[in-house]
Amino acid sequence: MSAPVMVGPSSPGGGPAPFPDWDDVLADIGDRIRAERQARGWGQQDLADRARLDRVTVRRLEDGIGSIRVFVQACWALEVDPGRLMSQQWAMPAPQASPRGSLSPRQAQVLQAAAGGDSLARVGVRLGLDRSSVASFLSQAYRRLGVAHLPQEERRAAAIRVAMKDDLFTSSNRTS
Repeated sequence: MSAPVMVGPSSPGGGPAPFPDWDDVLADIGDRIRAERQARGWGQQDLADRARLDRVTVRRLEDGIGSIRVFVQACWALEVDPGRLMSQQWAMPAPQASPRGSLSPRQAQVLQAAAGGDSLARVGVRLGLDRSSVASFLSQAYRRLGVAHLPQEERRAAAIRVAMKDDLFTSSNRTS
């Protein structure tokens, strides 16, 4: 009897590629939808009207919670190919100028807890939050710190650098 064959991409060291953190992937898709919407100068209600959705559904999509149908409707309204939006070649539009440098205490706490590179689920367990709440707090922090336009794999580290440089991790936000 032969061993099962693994199909799919393999990691540089051989073997199967690590399974992605789907909550992080969905949060990234939400960030991309938000970036495309903001690049057009639209509010959430503008996108909702054009996509024939309600504003709460658009907010949830941007927070990484939504269905394929909602995602495709948003892409259609934005006139962006869904495949291009999800591809590695997609680049977020340059962020609009916004004041940088403030985080809510909870955003700072979540960002600091995520500094070790743990999955969103593990960060959530430590903080008593579900994964989608962790993703939402991180997305908000990335936007406030001006790093949401960076590629997903660079965003968290850049946000931590900015928060540390701007001394946004106050003693009341420190985690153990």
